[in-house]
Amino acid sequence: MAGKRVLKSKSNIAHLFWLLVCLAAIAMFCMQMAEVLQRYFSYPKKVTVEVIPAQVPFPAVSLCNMRNMDVHVLNTLNRKFIEDHNLINHINNSDNDFVREYMKLSAKYGPLWYKYQGKYPLAFQEVFSRTTYSANIPQHIVSSAAVQLDEFVVSCYFGEYHCNTTNDFTLFFDPYYFNCFTYNMADPGQATSSGGIENGWSSVLYSGSGILDRNKDIRVLPGLHESRSAMSANEGVRVVIHPPGTIPFPLTEGFDVPPGFSASFGIRPRQIKRIGPPHGNCITSNPFGDSSSQYRVLSCQKTCLQRYIINSCGCQDKTLPDVPDLKATPCRNATDFPDSCMTDASDECLKQFFHLYDRIQCVRSTKDRFMKNSSLLTDCGCFPQCDEISYDVSYSLSKWPASGYEGDAAFFDIFYIEGFRERFLNTPKYNMVMSYFREDNREKTMQDFARLNVYIADSNVIVTQEMEDYPTTQLLSDIVGQLGLWIGICIIVLAVILHVECSSAILG
Repeated sequence: MAGKRVLKSKSNIAHLFWLLVCLAAIAMFCMQMAEVLQRYFSYPKKVTVEVIPAQVPFPAVSLCNMRNMDVHVLNTLNRKFIEDHNLINHINNSDNDFVREYMKLSAKYGPLWYKYQGKYPLAFQEVFSRTTYSANIPQHIVSSAAVQLDEFVVSCYFGEYHCNTTNDFTLFFDPYYFNCFTYNMADPGQATSSGGIENGWSSVLYSGSGILDRNKDIRVLPGLHESRSAMSANEGVRVVIHPPGTIPFPLTEGFDVPPGFSASFGIRPRQIKRIGPPHGNCITSNPFGDSSSQYRVLSCQKTCLQRYIINSCGCQDKTLPDVPDLKATPCRNATDFPDSCMTDASDECLKQFFHLYDRIQCVRSTKDRFMKNSSLLTDCGCFPQCDEISYDVSYSLSKWPASGYEGDAAFFDIFYIEGFRERFLNTPKYNMVMSYFREDNREKTMQDFARLNVYIADSNVIVTQEMEDYPTTQLLSDIVGQLGLWIGICIIVLAVILHVECSSAILG
């Protein structure tokens, strides 16, 4: 009624007052709506964390013997170097395919090494490496000379049940460790919530090098050492625990288990459920088109790094995954070396040697540049997985087997229950195995074995879930609220003004 009296007045100030009120209401509505829309289109999300009892897939366990070559092959190579330093004489003097290919490749570098090793020691260390040899010898030949499953995995149990070693283990080739093996449960889709070490996976592995020849003089065989590698000259087992169906990367992730010890890995599962675009950036598949395995950020980043190396160096690094749409020769490929290099360290041989060394250095510098440049990693598009299962791992060691008669029980299990010596029947190393693994030598021989235990330490799962923090329904509710608060009042005021003005006109 007060507003009505003001409007009836002839004062322009009253009219101006009501105009300013309406404009202010409209302005406030626009400001509030801008804030509402800005919040909505920022796509906020909230994160909830809860611990619930649930079943999750048992992790895959990948195993690599740090002594990557078969012990008989290593002893054969060592003895041939002792017999004759002229490697050409060994090329056709063996019935082992790997020994022939190894000697042929080493012979190409031999004259260069004798002539220039003192002048370029670092370059020769880079070239005489495991990854160089595995890149130049056909993979099936390298694999045949590497550690074999039945001579590596002595026993395997899940819970109280014996594993099916043939079906439960899968071979994969690593350029550094050569033959590695991944254990998966018989039913990959089967989940478990059984906690405790007695319900987990346990395996005894032959990983030591006690049976290798001992030389009086220092002798370094080419291709068995990796220059500047933190993993070189190690002994034991490299263990990687990862989600089932994913590719392991032993040089990037994992744990070292020395021989003569029992290692226990307590697993605490974790599930992360992320929200996709526009609120999040999670993805479900590899942006580089690799569908051969389950997506992981690590495998995606390594594929991206491989692409970057190919574009920068014109060759591929065999320690990284292949890029499906890009083909390139290995950076450590030595096919450009002419056969004449076996007998003469010519200038052409030295030129090809440094071409190889330059490619190796290109890969090293490219990796370093890639990992230090965060924008290059971002450009890969390797975003986290939308529904991810990961495993937190705790690792402990204990001396194994125990000293005295308690340790004899482990010896009995390996050699009489599992029949480990009999696995070498009809092989060239049978006599060597029988003479080393004797009962009177059992304390020493047991130092070549290791035991692994992998188990669920906590049956509860930590579930982290992302959700929309400002859904569309909340947006509509806020819009209606703002309309009611600001525009609704202004409409009433305008209606009053129109009514009063019309009444005044009629009466006047």
